[in-house]
Amino acid sequence: MKRKELVFSTLQEIAGDRGVNAKELADLLDLDRANVSSDLNKLWKEGKVHKSNGRPVLFSPYKPQQLEALTRIDQFVQENTSLSLPVEQGKAAILYPPKGMNILLYGETGVGKSMFADMLYGYAIEVKKMKNNSPFITFNCADYANNPQLLLGQLFGVKKGAYTGAIEHKGLIEKADQGILFLDEIHRLPAEGQEMLFTFMDKGLFRRLGETEAERTAKVLIMAATTENPKSSLLETFTRRIPMIIHLPPLRERTIEERYRLILNFLRAEAARLGKSLYVSTNTIRSFLHYDCPNNIGQLKTDIQLTCAKAYADYVTKKKSRLQINSTDLLHYIKEGLFKSKHRQDIEEIKHHQYCIFQPDKKDLLYKDGIQHHQTVYEKVEQRFKDLKSRGINDEEIDLLMEIDIENYFKQYLKGIHQRINKGEMTKIIDEKVSKLTEDIIQYVEKKLNIVLSNKVFLGMALHIQTSLKRLQSGKKMINPQLNKVRTSYKKEFDAALDCINLIEDRLKINLPIDEAGFLTMFFVLDKEDIEEGEENVLVVVMMHGESTASSMVEVVRQLLGTEYAAEAIDMPLAANPDDIYRRAKKLIRTKAPRSGILLLVDMGSLINFKRSLESELSIPVEVISMVSTAHVLEAARKAMLGYSLDELYEDLKHTVSIYSSNGSGCRYSAAPAYKGAIVVACTTGKGSAVALKKMLESQLRLNHDFIQIIPVKIPESDEDHLLTSIKKERRIVCIISNFHFKEDCPHYSIEDILNFTAIKKIQTLIEIEETYLKMSETIDSHLVNISGETVIFDIRTCLSQIQTALNRTIDHHDLIGIVLHMSCMIDRLLSNKKTVLYEGKEVLIERNLHLYTIIKDAVKPIEEKYNIKISDDECCYMMNVLILNQDKPHTG
Repeated sequence: MKRKELVFSTLQEIAGDRGVNAKELADLLDLDRANVSSDLNKLWKEGKVHKSNGRPVLFSPYKPQQLEALTRIDQFVQENTSLSLPVEQGKAAILYPPKGMNILLYGETGVGKSMFADMLYGYAIEVKKMKNNSPFITFNCADYANNPQLLLGQLFGVKKGAYTGAIEHKGLIEKADQGILFLDEIHRLPAEGQEMLFTFMDKGLFRRLGETEAERTAKVLIMAATTENPKSSLLETFTRRIPMIIHLPPLRERTIEERYRLILNFLRAEAARLGKSLYVSTNTIRSFLHYDCPNNIGQLKTDIQLTCAKAYADYVTKKKSRLQINSTDLLHYIKEGLFKSKHRQDIEEIKHHQYCIFQPDKKDLLYKDGIQHHQTVYEKVEQRFKDLKSRGINDEEIDLLMEIDIENYFKQYLKGIHQRINKGEMTKIIDEKVSKLTEDIIQYVEKKLNIVLSNKVFLGMALHIQTSLKRLQSGKKMINPQLNKVRTSYKKEFDAALDCINLIEDRLKINLPIDEAGFLTMFFVLDKEDIEEGEENVLVVVMMHGESTASSMVEVVRQLLGTEYAAEAIDMPLAANPDDIYRRAKKLIRTKAPRSGILLLVDMGSLINFKRSLESELSIPVEVISMVSTAHVLEAARKAMLGYSLDELYEDLKHTVSIYSSNGSGCRYSAAPAYKGAIVVACTTGKGSAVALKKMLESQLRLNHDFIQIIPVKIPESDEDHLLTSIKKERRIVCIISNFHFKEDCPHYSIEDILNFTAIKKIQTLIEIEETYLKMSETIDSHLVNISGETVIFDIRTCLSQIQTALNRTIDHHDLIGIVLHMSCMIDRLLSNKKTVLYEGKEVLIERNLHLYTIIKDAVKPIEEKYNIKISDDECCYMMNVLILNQDKPHTG
């Protein structure tokens, strides 16, 4: 039985409902974990097993009925999990009765819109929504963008004699009958062209060019694709007729595993096209994995094809003896990906190998020149160095490639050594004198460097010294091309290695070159690094405003996860100095000193600005997520405990946080929330009374703590206005509950109003209005091009508050929502330099309502100054019209 078959058969026996991971299966079968992992991934790609998304990755076999139910697109989404939502949207549109739902695919150039449309067409046939011979017609709108008459003829067909020389022919709609018409680059279709499709999309009726009487019918599903924002590039009346808009993410937002599989598929296709086995170095694959690819999958495919074409040219001109691609053959911008790969996630399948072999007639991948157990570091370095020299690579590039190779060799050597041999078997293959010498070296280094070396270092070093002796006895040289780099980078460890060289020479009566000290140094350095990478997780730190907000969140998470080490909390009372909080955070992080990084989960304000300072002072990577809740802390802590890297944690978590944006400084976290709501409970008798009132309110009100918090405070004997000012820097005050009257333009309620429940309903209404605006900012943000929905809504509400105060009346909140939406779109439109929408009869309206006009013009001035725009009288008249229609009410704040 082949190994893959053994793995599959065992998995079927033991997987159960939970599934098993590669290590568990490898231990059970007494096989190498990397080989088992490779086999499991092959089985997954073949559609025979299911692979979980979490950590650790669990595998389980598909049941027969599950395998039968898998369509081609279902199999596709197993390997492309980031496209799960687009696939589900596409399937829903195809299945929508009676004939499916028109679809618009939206994404950057090269993300695979045409391929996705073709897959949906295949899905429609597989699920019997269309017949096997149903047509799939493609039309590029850019070809006829400037000629509406030709466009009309192409789409609907032409009647003979419709114009001079016209020949009767079918249009694309007729050809696509009972199938799909795919309109690529739909944004290049002029308004007239979009309007031509209205009647057909609505009723399924059309006429050929030149026909005036008989109407024709066709049953066609329209799929369109665009790289532009549909809201700004297509008529609203057109997008209304395409209800399913599917966004395809760019390559940079896809997972590293997905990009790896794309690369393998493209290389397989080229091997099949060329009809030859294609040898691709693993460093080449790492380069393709990590280089910047702005034009997405299309560019990745083209770059791979060009690289293969160059390799083929070298092969047919006898420059190379086989069809082979090395990282040194790549264009410079692709080659940069290899240098980035040192600090990023690697692919398990290629870690131990030098070449991947793509065969023209087989799907399975072969590997060559992996790190063999009998191969010494000297042979590895010597072979690699000669290979690079023979290819004419310059010294600077050889230096960098050798650094990567030597470091990778030692990492894998140390990680794998314990699987090949244990200490009890040492006497069978290693001389007793070498074994005792190695023990003495380990003890010396541990004492000198104040470190503890793992057992695998002992095993690895003993084998290394033994093979070094054999190499010297055979008269072979020892060369370390990275000697000087190792010496300068790891001075303490190198000094200890020099002492070890003297010890070896004295004990074994031999002479060792100084190059050997460089190799010994790597044992001391990379063992420490490996331990930290394997055992230390990302530190999750929760920082929140309030006396105990962060502590409460972390305590809940610790109880749910059953560990005291889930996360750390730093509370920040409202009166606290941010500098003091920063010093506390720095002290905590320095104590923990996690090299794997820090994830700061914060609520707002100055806290999100800690990232740069912490990274600069502590030399530890830091990421920040704001506007978090207990659920986010729980998810972050759980994944950190599972061993997720900082980048993986950040990328996973940011999509679960509702309000996210990227600022221009390069920090990848959301901007400070401008108006998270606050209900202030203030008592003169002390903070204890305010806390009791807070608990009572929380039991009576429906409150989303992600949006609004109740803040209990004690009124100081003086400077009460300063207290509110500090709160307003971070939050929007919804109302104040106190027997003391503050000079604040917002609803006030007495403590008696709360105790007798007369104010509860009013406060609940205020909360619902506030939450409506907060949710609105999330919704509208995706429709705005130039501004953040969160920020602009805060500015508009400030403007409207000034208008209500000046008018001494309250505007119905439904009308206010309408004005906020209108003004948000207006500001975004003006920033795009689009024309103002004219208001008919504005002069008469202004003349009759001059006082209102003046108030509005004064109120919008701060917005004009902040966004550097000019709000015209026409725009003001639209606002005036809503306010005039609104019923007057007494102003309550």
